[in-house]
Amino acid sequence: MRLALPDEAASRWLAIAITAAILVLVTQLLLRGPLLPERVAGVLMRVSFIPRPRSVAAPAPLPATTTMTSEQARAILQAHAGDASADLAPPAVRPAPTTPAQTMTERVYTSIGTVRVPPGSRIDPMKAAEIPATAPGLPNERQLAEARKVLERPNPIQYDETRFAKDWVSDGTLGDVAAQKLNSAAATIAKKIFGEDIQSPVARPPPDVRYNPALYEQSADLGRAATGDAYKAAPIAYEKVPDLKGEGSRRIRVAMEALQKRISACDAAKVKPLMATVRSHLTELERVEYALAHGADPIQAQQMLPRRGDSNYDLARRALWYADHELASCKR
Repeated sequence: MRLALPDEAASRWLAIAITAAILVLVTQLLLRGPLLPERVAGVLMRVSFIPRPRSVAAPAPLPATTTMTSEQARAILQAHAGDASADLAPPAVRPAPTTPAQTMTERVYTSIGTVRVPPGSRIDPMKAAEIPATAPGLPNERQLAEARKVLERPNPIQYDETRFAKDWVSDGTLGDVAAQKLNSAAATIAKKIFGEDIQSPVARPPPDVRYNPALYEQSADLGRAATGDAYKAAPIAYEKVPDLKGEGSRRIRVAMEALQKRISACDAAKVKPLMATVRSHLTELERVEYALAHGADPIQAQQMLPRRGDSNYDLARRALWYADHELASCKR
């Protein structure tokens, strides 16, 4: 069985009727209940200030003037004359007005909570505990500390260091943070490999080997007359400089003066080049002594300069021996 649908006009009228019924129902519900809650008339409280009446002290009444007869005046004068011989009673001492006793807190702190200080005091009691007072004429540490802080820029952010401050190096760019991570990782690996006590490399001086050209297999390789360095092959033992404070150069000068006295009769053209070699090494030795005496570089003073001093002292000795050997025919 198939139901027949109503036509379109009937459907519209049915919808209009249902809508109207709904609107009427909603209107009745709205009109039935109160829109706003009713206000209950309550008792209102009113506060009024009544001024306190001021009591005005009434003026003391003036004593009434009475007339006195001559007999009454005479009696009063006699009474005063009789009392003149008696001692006057001392005036009564008025007790001082008692003030309320201050508590310990009121004697230590003011009404606003600060520490009480003498009226003329200009020293901050909080800073006095940090820096002790100084005697007159001595430098005041407090003033010196304030003078040092004149050019210091105060930190606008109050920073309190914590136990995690060592882990926060800086907040730079991404590359800076990556470099910090790499450095920390490398340090951790180095501690695991080399241990906690990592020592930096330190240069070691050369070993002390006694050098004697006389024991050399081919002494001509050390020096020869054709190249002007034959004195390096002098058959004497190697000797270090005794002192780099002036003793080494003094010994070379004494030996050179003694040699010049012995070869004074020799030809000057032959003596001059031999003594020039001695003077060149003596000059280098004096430069080393001067550098050590006037603050040389710490690394050079530890490694390089002592080696240079030993070498020039030994070469100057060899040059003196070679000059003495070459000029043996004309010595006195």
